Amino acid sequence: MEEIRKGISKLNTGIKGLDEMLMGGLPKGRAALITGPTGTGKTVFLNSFIYLGITRYDENGVYVTFEETPQDIILNVQGFGWDYKSLVENKRLAFVDVSPNDVIMEIGTNYDFTPLFKRIEHAIEKVSAKRVVLDCIDAFFARFLNKDAVRSSLNQIAVHLKSLGVTTLISGERTSDGSGHTRYGIEEFVSDAVLELDLVGGQQQFLRTICVRKIRGTNYRSGLMEFDITSEGIEVFPKIPYKKIEMNTDYSIRRKFGIRQLDRMLYGGIPQGHMVLLSGNTGTGKTTFGMQFLVNGIKEGENVVFVALEEPIEQLKKTAKNHGWDFERFQKEGRLDFVSTDLIDIRNDRLLYSIVNAVNCIGASRVVIDSVSSLMSASMNEEQVRQFLIQLSGFFKEKGVTCIMNYLTGSSFGAVKGQLMSNIMTNDMRLSSITDGIILLLYVERGQSVKKMLNILKLRGSKHSKEVYRYEIEKGRISIIEKYEE
Repeated sequence: MEEIRKGISKLNTGIKGLDEMLMGGLPKGRAALITGPTGTGKTVFLNSFIYLGITRYDENGVYVTFEETPQDIILNVQGFGWDYKSLVENKRLAFVDVSPNDVIMEIGTNYDFTPLFKRIEHAIEKVSAKRVVLDCIDAFFARFLNKDAVRSSLNQIAVHLKSLGVTTLISGERTSDGSGHTRYGIEEFVSDAVLELDLVGGQQQFLRTICVRKIRGTNYRSGLMEFDITSEGIEVFPKIPYKKIEMNTDYSIRRKFGIRQLDRMLYGGIPQGHMVLLSGNTGTGKTTFGMQFLVNGIKEGENVVFVALEEPIEQLKKTAKNHGWDFERFQKEGRLDFVSTDLIDIRNDRLLYSIVNAVNCIGASRVVIDSVSSLMSASMNEEQVRQFLIQLSGFFKEKGVTCIMNYLTGSSFGAVKGQLMSNIMTNDMRLSSITDGIILLLYVERGQSVKKMLNILKLRGSKHSKEVYRYEIEKGRISIIEKYEE
């Protein structure tokens, strides 16, 4: 009979976004190492792993501390609202304090760590622990001269904990020499999984990143990903995998602007799940078109999201109010949600998940991003913007969300008579291959006046008008006036 091979079981850490990044969690019953320079958040990860295990999964824990005292740790986590004192009293959490220097006596270069093994094992039995953390292993190594002997002992600890069936997370300081190794080179002894934390210098602040160097015998999402330390603990922002399928793009369902002639030009509106680039210079009305698109969605019973990357939300509400659109009321009724971010040191993964969470929270079917070009003017380079939009496109298509992305072009006017389109670079950030449609807004100077023109350059998989039309924006109304004739 053919042997049935079973994969490695995984244990949910409970840390928001991390389990998705790890594709199910850490290897159950094994030891994992989390490394990083000082201040990257290693101890917060350990505490989150222990606390969430107890409170969310009913998996009691043991905290082995080689540096800080248990009293200091209990005090530190109170800022997250975590009551370790009651967990200890209720035998849900146990500390093994190895912070004093005289816990293990050194005789020459030979060490007997049996008392430490026994203390950890006793603590595990005392609270029936399923999770153990060792913080910080470097403080332990620093006490001894014979580092090889300590490495061997650490290996024995890891093997012993595995035999007890507990899942262990160990923190270690990473050196700054660029090698990626911990100060005492313990990766080979704790090799089931290695997670690396780092701080990346931004324009005004440090940005936190995490990556998985390896997890033995199981899959995970590779690459650098961002994370935050908030008042509630850790939140990781994993990449959204892009699936090269149409998903929920539905050409029979059209999202209308509510502008009669424009909807006719679109043969009924924008197909469900499409991402359309609305390109134009300052003053062409991109934001107003986006607002009109959302307002018409609300009128048709849909919920919507406005991603404000240029103007403050309160200013947008005032502008909308001037057109007779009560965004404040729509927001209070749960029909409209806003997403905004600081444009200095913008974090693309965090912004991505802010949009995802807003769409999921209210079940939005329409999104306006105002504007995509602002991403490029912040701290995201062209490739980061492109990867951001690829992930967002995959999410929108899976959900059947229709998106308008405003984009500021560099050219203001059409060219000479007989040439209306000018030199508009729709491939500035290689966006044309990502977007399903492109609507161009531009100025044309003729005689002593400036006219606003609109053209649908592209609408993937769908018929659309190819003519150039003149339009005007008035209070509360966008009018497509007429086909432009020279």
